[in-house]
Amino acid sequence: MELILFLISVFVISFSGAMMPGPVTAVVIANAKRSPYAGFVVAAGHAMVEIPLIIFLAAYAANFMENPIVFGLVSFAGAAMLVFLGADMIRSADREIKTETRKQGMFIGGMVSSINPYFILWWATTGLALILKARSFGHAALLFFIVTHLSVDFLWDGILGWLTHRSGVFDRPVLRRVLFIILGCCLLLVALYFAYSGFRALR
Repeated sequence: MELILFLISVFVISFSGAMMPGPVTAVVIANAKRSPYAGFVVAAGHAMVEIPLIIFLAAYAANFMENPIVFGLVSFAGAAMLVFLGADMIRSADREIKTETRKQGMFIGGMVSSINPYFILWWATTGLALILKARSFGHAALLFFIVTHLSVDFLWDGILGWLTHRSGVFDRPVLRRVLFIILGCCLLLVALYFAYSGFRALR
C-alpha cells in the first residue's frame, strides 16, 4: 500500500514538474505547429537524458542508503524544493509560456532543453529524494519509479503537443491558471509527506 502511495506521489510531482513553463515546454509548443506528435518526440529526447541520470543517481545513492541521516537530509531538501516549486507554480499561473523558435530538431531539442538550472536543481533535491525512497522499496520499485516518471513526460508532452497542434487550447489563460493552482497546492501537500519521511528517518 505504501508503494502505491509513493508511486501516486511520483505521478503528481512529475506531472507538476512537466507542466512548469520552461525550455522543454517551449520546444514542444514551437514544434507542435507543424506536427501533432511533436510532444512525443521531444519527450523521447528528454528521456535519453533522464534515464542515464536516474541510473547514475540510483547507483551512487545506493552507497548511502544505510545512513538515515543522508536519507533524512535529502528528504528535507526535497520538501523545501517542493514548497518552492509549489509556490512558484501558483504564482506563475498567469505567466505566459514563451515559445521562441528553436533550430534543433525535435528529438535533439528535447535533449538540449533538458539541461537547464531548474532540471539540475530538481534532480539534485526532489528527484534524488524520490530515488532514495524508491530504493528503500527494492530494485523493482526503482523500475516502477522510472516508468511512472517517464510516462508522465510522454503523457503531458504528447497531450500538450497534440492539443496545441489541433486548437491551441493551452494558450487559454483560464485553463492554465486552474491547472497550475491545483498542481501547486498538490506539490505543497506532497512536501509535507517528504518532510515527514525526513523527520521519521532522523528521529
